[in-house]
Amino acid sequence: MSERSSKLKRRLRQGETTFGAWLTVANPTVAEIMAGAGFDWVFIDTEHGGFSNDSFQNCLIAFNGSPTVPMVRVAWNDHVLIKQALDMGAEGILIPMVSSVEEARIAVSACKYPPEGTRGFGPRRASDYGRNTDAYVAQANESVIVVVQIEHVNGVAQIDGILDTPGVDVACLGPTDLSGSAGVLRQFQHPTVQGGMNAVIAAAKARQMPASIGITFGDADMKKWYDAGANFIFCGDDVSLLAASAGKCLASMRQMAAGK
Repeated sequence: MSERSSKLKRRLRQGETTFGAWLTVANPTVAEIMAGAGFDWVFIDTEHGGFSNDSFQNCLIAFNGSPTVPMVRVAWNDHVLIKQALDMGAEGILIPMVSSVEEARIAVSACKYPPEGTRGFGPRRASDYGRNTDAYVAQANESVIVVVQIEHVNGVAQIDGILDTPGVDVACLGPTDLSGSAGVLRQFQHPTVQGGMNAVIAAAKARQMPASIGITFGDADMKKWYDAGANFIFCGDDVSLLAASAGKCLASMRQMAAGK
């Protein structure tokens, strides 16, 4: 575990606003570009991205020498997936679909060595292949950043207990799945969805815990949620940033050629 995750965790606890992005393309070149962009953190999305263990580890390697903290959204709240990600060198874990206090406890436990948790031992790359095992173990439990994703109405209903679970560091919404669980998929302005998002952010703010809306909306909506307390800010994802930049560049060149 590098010092960068410990520094980020201190910043989060001090209430600083931090900025990051999603890495969804299983390619180390793309990972290296994202690592050099200046984000505070980047989440490698193994839930929806096409990552194998090899491609995931190669993308982690691309963050060597960067101050950006590489974290991962695992595919599920599964102790094996969490253990593998941490052993390969992920410095934070985002656990999807946390909808109960028990699920939050399971997630935290999987991220921490005994006696605080139940993480199995085998930090191969994380310990620099055994060269720094003692140092890694001494600070791993404290340095790993644990992010729970609330993306179901049941999670909203139990949000106080979830965020009071010892070891949870960040609350992250999943607005799209939250809307689906309410029967109004992608209707982000629906009162149930807005109410759920507000409830999660308010609960995090009351605990001085970083909160995120999990996706990127337009500037006005992002400002609204930031003002409400969402200070763990996703700036986008690799694919959307590439698509938007390509479209903007093409439109600019067409206007130039047309003399406009």
